[in-house]
Amino acid sequence: MGSREVGKLSKRQKDILIGKLLGDGHLEVNGFFPRLKIDQSYKQKEYVLWLYKEFISLSAKKPKMIKFFDKRVNKTYFHWRFSTKSISTFSFWRNLFYPERKKIIPKNIERILKSPLSLAVWYMDDGYRRSDCRGIYLCTSAYGFSEQKLLQKVLKRNFSLESKLHYAAGQVRIYIPAKFSEVFFKKIKPYILPSFSYKLL
Repeated sequence: MGSREVGKLSKRQKDILIGKLLGDGHLEVNGFFPRLKIDQSYKQKEYVLWLYKEFISLSAKKPKMIKFFDKRVNKTYFHWRFSTKSISTFSFWRNLFYPERKKIIPKNIERILKSPLSLAVWYMDDGYRRSDCRGIYLCTSAYGFSEQKLLQKVLKRNFSLESKLHYAAGQVRIYIPAKFSEVFFKKIKPYILPSFSYKLL
């Protein structure tokens, strides 16, 4: 059952949540209200503990390690996972990003994606630097073409970042050219955790 407790998100929590929802964060309905579910690979323990600390006021239990066996490849995997409480505060964000149960890019994303912290969390989740140059990819293939074009517009207007759409193996993703990578990293570097330093220049 969902909790009827009303918990307000701080600006910092909102900024982190926006970055997570653009990446691989998930708001799942649990009872009456949604909760934020965090599930990362074992090597990202530091990231999970950081997220837990940021949302500790809204979380019921500490992160725990989950083990599961994948029969398809005959391998055992380990993840770190935790969930917040189910609270009414998350209903707004669930309705915004999941209007029909499938995650989308909200049409008002330009008004809410303004913080470099959101950009940093999004990059830690779903971004990487090319090995052959200073170009940057944001893995946005889960979103439609018009949604990616909208994200491009927001990157330009709110962060002064030019970008392109790159196609590979039938997938489309946002690419920030090398000449804008210094601007990008200057904005997000203060928020990047040490375990993700390899993603920086």
